[in-house]
Formats: sequence, C-alpha cells, structure tokens
Amino acid sequence: MSWHLTPAQAHEYASHRADDVTAMSVEAHIMHCAPCRDLLPGDEDWLAESWAGLRDVVDRPRRGVVETLLASLGLREGTAKLLAATPGLYRAWLLASVVVLVAALFAAHHLPRGSLVFTFTAPIVPLVGVALAYGRGVDPAHALTSVTPMAGQRLLFLRTCAVLVPSLALCAAVALMLPSASTPWTAAFWLLPSLTLVAGSLVLSHWLHLSAASAVVGLAWLIALASMVVSEHATPLQLLAPQAQAWWATALAALLGAILVRVRTA
Repeated sequence: MSWHLTPAQAHEYASHRADDVTAMSVEAHIMHCAPCRDLLPGDEDWLAESWAGLRDVVDRPRRGVVETLLASLGLREGTAKLLAATPGLYRAWLLASVVVLVAALFAAHHLPRGSLVFTFTAPIVPLVGVALAYGRGVDPAHALTSVTPMAGQRLLFLRTCAVLVPSLALCAAVALMLPSASTPWTAAFWLLPSLTLVAGSLVLSHWLHLSAASAVVGLAWLIALASMVVSEHATPLQLLAPQAQAWWATALAALLGAILVRVRTA
C-alpha cells in the first residue's frame, strides 16, 4: 500500500464527518488493509445483528400468494409449500380448463343440445389435471422432491388434492350456470364419474406413470362414449343417468379401498 489511514482520518470516517470522496477512498482501502481496518472502532453486537438480519433476508424463502393463503387456512408450512409448488404445466392446465368450460357454457346456451358438451367434458377435466400435477417429465422439481421424506404417496395425494379442489369448483360453478332446460342431472351427476376416473388413475399409477395411467383411464372414458354413440340400444347420457350413479358410487368406493390398502402397505 502507498498510504495508510492516520488515526485522525479513521476518527473522521467513523464519526461520518469525512467528505464523500474521502469516505469512498477509505472504504476501498480498508477492504485490503487489515492494520487500517483495525483503527476503526467496531461494534461487535451491531455487526452480529446486521449479519443475522442479512442472512435472514437472503435465506428466508419468500411466500407466494397461494402458499400464504394455504397457511392461513391452517395447513402446515411444509404441506402448504408442496401444494403451492405445482408444476408449470398444472397452471397451464388450469387456464385451459377455464377456457374449455367457458366454451362448454357458451355451447349450452347457444347450441341445440349444447349442454352435452359440458356433460361429457366435465368428468375428464380433473383427470387431465392429475396427469400434469405429479411425476417425472411434468414436474421440473421431481428429481429433488423424489428424494425428500415427503415424496411418494403423500406428495402424489397432495398434488391430486391441489388439482381436484379448483377443478371441481370450476365444474360446479359452470354446472350451476347451465340452462334450466338442460337435462336435469347434468348439474351434479358428472361428479361421481369424475371422482371415479381420478381414483382409477391413482390405482393404475402403481404400475404405470401417472400421466400414462390418466391417459388410459381417459381413453377408456372416450371409448365408452363412442361405443354408446354407435349402439342402437344405448345413449351416452346413460353413463350419467340417475340409475348409473349407484354403479359409479360402488366403483369409487372400491377404488378408494384399493388406494387405502396400498397406502397402508406402502
């Protein structure tokens, strides 16, 4: 170093009486000169508190709106964080679901038998969301979450709930806005088939990737619709008719039982 601070210069700097140019020169110098740095009085308690506050600001994760809302509802911090950290594809699906359901509502009000669009679309809206909510290939954080204690069944079911709640709420809202002249059971009887399809995909995910399991279940739904369209003795509406609800309820109970057994033996 070509120069060093005098005690007087160090005192002026410490008491904030040095001009800006001198202060910047002193700060640049003491970064590389330990003897001059020792001339400055130090408040160890203030320094420790400042570093602690800085680490807290840098290291503390920022809560998003969704995470804050979930935490306010009483969910644990870890659970709220997992539910909020949904894949980007899930958010794209949610936006697409809104568009599809609005289009179905428009068709119900302006096209002959337009309510059928909603009738056959609503059961698979949550299923598509489940396919995009968890697993390798759809979740960028899957490699990290798969090695945490919350991975596996718990995270799968948490993500499924994160899909079911908004999707069922959206479908229910659209169902309530259907024309009053539409088929009477379309306002509510899509619910059991929808839950059954989701439960079926969760059961199949024991052997297949969740996205593939959801695709298989969705394809089965479409095949059932197509077969009843070409049948001379049945119509697709029979899949959602009041008489069919007991069969859907039975299938849902059986699938939920299989999921429960799988969780207990995992």
